[in-house]
Amino acid sequence: MADLLSLIRLRKHRVEEKQKVLSALYREAEMFQLKKQQMEDQLERERETAKINADAAAYYGLYAENMRKKIGKVDEAIQRLNKRIEAAQEDVRAAFAEQKKVEIIQRNRDEEEEKERADKETQMLDEIAIEGFRRKEKE
Repeated sequence: MADLLSLIRLRKHRVEEKQKVLSALYREAEMFQLKKQQMEDQLERERETAKINADAAAYYGLYAENMRKKIGKVDEAIQRLNKRIEAAQEDVRAAFAEQKKVEIIQRNRDEEEEKERADKETQMLDEIAIEGFRRKEKE
């Protein structure tokens, strides 16, 4: 039977590459979340400043509207990224399942070969024992 170790290595490599892609997507999502949080914090600081300063209050409405639009765009980007993350997660799952299938096939083959070897060894030892018994019987 063919040895599947090189195929297993290839499948492991594919899984690792897909995990790297997924990891990069997670980092990108984290950056978007951080950016959104910073924008929301800045908006809150400006709101507090507008409460205290009458001059700042005059401009706060327009600023807040623009900032909310920017936050909305970041939210849209996060949603698109989450879809990509879901697809990447499915790719990793599928690649991992394929890797495991090949590993199970190889393990079953190895076990079957070991069983065949053990059976041959047992048969050979039985033949030696029978031959020894026959020789004793002849004596």
